[in-house]
Amino acid sequence: MIADATIKSKSGRIILVPPPERDDEAVAAMRTHPDTRRHLPFFPEHFSLADAAARRVERDIDPTMVVYNIHTLAATPDTPAGTFVGATALTHIQTDYRSCEAGILIAPAFFRTGMATETLYMLLEHAFEERKFHRVEFQTAVDNLAMRTWLVKAGATLEGTRRGYWCGVGADGYTDVAMYGILEEEWLATVKGRLEAQLNASVSVVQTQTSKSNA
Repeated sequence: MIADATIKSKSGRIILVPPPERDDEAVAAMRTHPDTRRHLPFFPEHFSLADAAARRVERDIDPTMVVYNIHTLAATPDTPAGTFVGATALTHIQTDYRSCEAGILIAPAFFRTGMATETLYMLLEHAFEERKFHRVEFQTAVDNLAMRTWLVKAGATLEGTRRGYWCGVGADGYTDVAMYGILEEEWLATVKGRLEAQLNASVSVVQTQTSKSNA
């Protein structure tokens, strides 16, 4: 289902919002971008505006997921407020087991801005502290070293590899997927603090760059 409320970042940089129709074009462009598809081989090469709209409507009525789009909250010299940054979601929700999977896509224009870390911090905080989940899982291609490094630095536990799990790449047409998990006690004891430290460092860098731009 589409989220029924927004979540604002503590830094004031971004906001998670229920996906609006006006984002469909940006979503289609993001999902077909080569940088997005590099580690998501099952994404189609062509994804139309109609495809994006149909997907948004389909996810709206799915009770096993909560879906957000990521927008800038504050304007910068280069980016107006309300700019589409990406999408994130809690999927495969199992209420009885208090578990779910977390996912994120960031538009390539916002790579290496710290917004992915900020988004996942907000999403995990919402999952563990608002929705009271016990476990959040991540899946990523084994060759997605950037995401795997991020998960390890955050404190997620590598739980195994699903061999030949995603189709669309590899010599045999399949790719292996690494599985990571975070438990609620790990979130409170380790992961939350590590992400907050990363965010504080990232926000400091952005503030310094903004000050120089305005000088």
